[in-house]
Amino acid sequence: RVKLVRAFGSLLSGGGIVAAWLSLVPALDPLASFLPLFGAAIMLGLLFARWRPGLTIAAALLALVPVAIGMAPEWLRSIPAAPSDAPGVHMLTHNVWAGNTDPAGTAQAIIDAKPDVVMLQEVNGSFRPMLAALNQHFVHATRCPRGCDLAIFSRWPIADGDYFLKDRNGRKFGPALLRARIAPPAGNPFMVATLHYPRPTSRDQAVRRRDVARALARIDRDALIVAGDMNLTPWAAAMREQDRALAPLTRMTRAPSWPRALPVLPIDHLYAGPDWGLVSARQLPATGSDHRPILVTLARR
Repeated sequence: RVKLVRAFGSLLSGGGIVAAWLSLVPALDPLASFLPLFGAAIMLGLLFARWRPGLTIAAALLALVPVAIGMAPEWLRSIPAAPSDAPGVHMLTHNVWAGNTDPAGTAQAIIDAKPDVVMLQEVNGSFRPMLAALNQHFVHATRCPRGCDLAIFSRWPIADGDYFLKDRNGRKFGPALLRARIAPPAGNPFMVATLHYPRPTSRDQAVRRRDVARALARIDRDALIVAGDMNLTPWAAAMREQDRALAPLTRMTRAPSWPRALPVLPIDHLYAGPDWGLVSARQLPATGSDHRPILVTLARR
């Protein structure tokens, strides 16, 4: 039995090391999303394998190199902070999941978080009946065409909203994303937009990311806020590419949001333009969705 445990540990650590290094290969970038899990598997495998101390240390170092290469840039990047005395704007983004097991509880959790603006994805499933309840509470909401699975709610008036961006002549352009211009009682209006990317293994995701970046480059992004389920983790090369493509917007989020039971992967994100600074960003308790809600508080700089 001891030999079997040690053999299992050797396979687990060896497989984790190979997977961690392969995640640095551009063509295998989706693997990078699981770098923290690879690191945990390697350490657990080494514990079970009980190799000689020198070999264990060498294997641990071999494992830490790709994990550090992939994850260090995320923890070294800077996020602009908001002035301490500036009034905050509370933004909630949540993929409510088409198969939500507790729609009413999820809607109540959103209300209890007391956000100013709510951006939801996958509202076209079991959660859809709850949209009316949220509309009664928040009063202001966007309209989305048939087949759209996005929603934006606000406790402040929505001056303008649509399923596409528009140029100065009112012509729509770019990929579909739900947007709203929020008019707070104090301060200037600001635009928010929400979207939902396909999974990273889909070729469509790269095309969508490129199209979104090109479309947003055509509008004023100083006070823009973009949030949603992006199906990307911060240590994926695709996420770093998107961070550069969406500049001057800054990604304000790091909190893990998936899976619900034990969130380890940050795949729900919020970007904000240079007018904004971060007050806080945190994961909220589990709902009936397979994602956790993310609450981000911003303030004008």
